[in-house]
Formats: sequence, structure tokens, C-alpha cells
Amino acid sequence: MDMITKYTVHTAFLVDDSEVDLFIQRKFIELCAFAEKVVTFSSPIKALEALQSAPYNDAPTLIFLDLNMPLLNGFEFLEEINALSSGVSNRIKVVILSSSNSPADRLRAKEFPNVINFFYKPLTIERLQSLTESLEPQEW
Repeated sequence: MDMITKYTVHTAFLVDDSEVDLFIQRKFIELCAFAEKVVTFSSPIKALEALQSAPYNDAPTLIFLDLNMPLLNGFEFLEEINALSSGVSNRIKVVILSSSNSPADRLRAKEFPNVINFFYKPLTIERLQSLTESLEPQEW
């Protein structure tokens, strides 16, 4: 199932309150060789803390983000990313990975400059390939 990609993401974060979804999506990303390192967070607050304290080389270039989470939902998480220093926030690209099929959620997600795509769960090889093809090499 290895996906042949021209570029590989160095570090990807998966942020989702479902441990089952995290496990499945992580394994899929690893099997497709989409990212060298995949870090999972069931708490968006812990993911934000990791973003704030990560050394530049370990900071993710891509975050897969669920929208419907307790305490801090995906949109609130995106607002927090925008509040980070520009050096951090400008480097991070976000892919919404959600079960939400709400057109309002899709439109709202487009308002955030870091959001580059909106996928419905689960990830597929085709979605990862389209994501790979849509990013320029310097963003990896």
C-alpha cells in the first residue's frame, strides 16, 4: 500500500478526540509513507502546547484537524494557531479531517488562511495523493 510520493511531510500532527480515529488515521498515513513522523493528540489543548514548545525542526508542517471536539473545537484551535507567532503560524498548513458534512463548516474553514483542504473521514489514498500534488516542495 506504499504510496509513491514526490515529497514526504517531515512531521504531521493528527488532532482528534477519538482515539479510534487517531489510531486508524495514523496507521493509514504511515502505511502510505505520507509523513516521516506522525504525532497524535486526543486533546487540542495539548496539540497547541506542543506547537508552542516544539523546536523549529520538530514543528509540524501539516496538521490533520477534527472539528467537533470538546473543550476546544477545531475552529477555536485554528484561531489559536493564528494567534501564534507569524513564524510558526505561517509555516503550518491544516487539513480539516471531519465527519461534518455541513456546508457552513466548509465555508467557515475556508476563512482561515492555514486551511488548505477539507476532507471527510476517513482518509483515502486518493485524498493523500491530491494533497501531495497540491503542495509545493518548499512547504514540505
